[in-house]
Parts: sequence; C-alpha cells; structure tokens
Amino acid sequence: MLEQSRKGAPLLEVKNLVTSFEVGGKRWPVVQGVSFHLHQGEVLGIIGESGCGKTVTSMSLMRLIPRPMGRIESGEVWFAGQELLAKRPEDFRPYRGREMAMIFQDPMTSLNPVLTVGVQLVEAMPHLTKAQAKEKAIQLLAQVGISDPASRFDAYPHQLSGGMKQRVMIAMALGGNPKLLIADEPTTALDVTIQAQILNLLLGLNRSQNMALLLITHDLGLVAQACDRVLVMYGGRVMEEAPVEELFQNPQHPYTQGLMASIQSLASGQGERLSVIPGQVPALGEFGPGCPFANRCPWVEPACNAALPELAPCGPSHQAACIKLGAA
Repeated sequence: MLEQSRKGAPLLEVKNLVTSFEVGGKRWPVVQGVSFHLHQGEVLGIIGESGCGKTVTSMSLMRLIPRPMGRIESGEVWFAGQELLAKRPEDFRPYRGREMAMIFQDPMTSLNPVLTVGVQLVEAMPHLTKAQAKEKAIQLLAQVGISDPASRFDAYPHQLSGGMKQRVMIAMALGGNPKLLIADEPTTALDVTIQAQILNLLLGLNRSQNMALLLITHDLGLVAQACDRVLVMYGGRVMEEAPVEELFQNPQHPYTQGLMASIQSLASGQGERLSVIPGQVPALGEFGPGCPFANRCPWVEPACNAALPELAPCGPSHQAACIKLGAA
C-alpha cells in the first residue's frame, strides 16, 4: 500500500504551519513550522506526549482553532491542489466534512447527549434531503458495524456503549465521503478488544475507499500496526520522520529513542524498572531558543540551548532534528 500511495502528487501537503494561542496577555506559538505530506491511500501517524502539538496541528488543518484566543499565524495547507488557509471561511466550508473529516478525541463527550444519534448524523449531511440523509445514516451505521442500525438511529448517546459511540463518530465523519480522515486518539478510553475493532474498521475503510488516514496517537503499538510513515512531535515541532519500520528499528532522535525505550515488553523481567524520559513537557513560554527537548535530553551540550536544529536527512526517507546528528 505504501508504494502505491507514493505515486503522484500528495493529497495533503502542509508547509511551515504556525499556530499560536494567547495566554496571560501574550501570544505563544503552539505549532511551530510543522511540515509534512500525505498521499491518497496512505496512513500517516503523528506521535508524541500530551502537549506536543498533535491535536492543535490537526485542528489547524480543519480550521477549527478557537478564535480569538487561537490563531493560525502562517504556513500553507495544500489539499488536492488547493491552498486552504488562504480561502475565505465560506469557500473553505465545503471542504470540511465532505473532503476532509475528523474523528475527535473522547467519544464519551463528543456527541450531544440531548439529541438522538440520527439527528446528529443527519446534521452532518446538509447536502442531502432529510429522507436521503436518514437512509444514508442508517447505511453508515451498518457499515461501521453497529447492529440493528435502524433502531440505533433513534437512540440517545447514553444508550450506547463507548465502542458504539466511537463507531457513530466514525459514521458521522464518513457522511461526506471524505478523501482524508483525521483520527485524533480514536481508541482512547476504550478497552483493548474494542480498540482492535475500531482500528480494523479504520484500516478497512482506508483500504476499501483508498482514503488517506492521519492517525494521531500516543500508542506506539497502534502506530506499529497501522501506519506507513510516522512523524514524531515535541514542543510543537517535528523531531523525526521516517517509514514506520525504519523508525522502530533505527530511531535517531533522542526523544524518539526515549519513547521506544519506554515500551513495556513481554520479555521484561519481573520487577525490572521501566525506562522513562526524565522531566515533563515544558509549559507555554518555558521553551528556550534552542532545541525544545534540550532540558530532558541525555545528549545535551551547550550548543543545543543556543541553536534550533532543523530536520536533516539521516537515511533514505528518514530525517531528524538534532544538532548531534547534523554534526555527525
């Protein structure tokens, strides 16, 4: 699938995206110069700890950053040959839902509790008549594996399990037959059996509809199983990018190595201490002028705090942002 997905121009190409938020009367960048591409039919994973800019990046693509607190400062988002950030809101609106759709975090709170599932599904298909939208909504519920979809159409969210709510969210995202589906932590708060079912559903849609899938997660096992390529984010920046096999076999950035080392293995001995990355992600305004990972990095040297490293090649289709790697 990966080789096929690389043919032709990318479906999505993000160039130097910068998004900021105002906190305490001062504006702070949360996404800083993020660039990546995604081909039709490809699965791209974005990983990193909470607070690294993954969700803000995805919300920026959909132009859902809450204003006036949040603002897309600069950059370009090219989708199917069209630059989206320069479009007026009314010209961008047809893209949201019909060309690119998003599954939001936490299915438990993403649905309106006072509206039936059917009402919320039909609202996501304004381009259809009410009768057509209902018929398609029931078909979508069946497509995502919900039993007795006609009955579930009239159910309220509290009458559904967590896994069924997530399936409803996926059905809602598919209402416009999007070319790109952004899944932000799609298996969070679900048990492992339901997680596997949701992942298989997403990958099945990716294959059957040749739909591009942007998978945002902190679950490295999910990434290893599902993705073609991976972006590693930290401090609102891309720290490393590589094909998934290359990233797991040969991680280059010290942050990526720390993430990989933190995975608990079945081969780990009883009582063996887990590997951790010391410290935590700094708050807004606490990053210095150098590498955002410098205060937690085992390789740190004085130059790391003075200069911001750029992504540099470290292998075929593999790049990382580290002064030490660049010097090597």
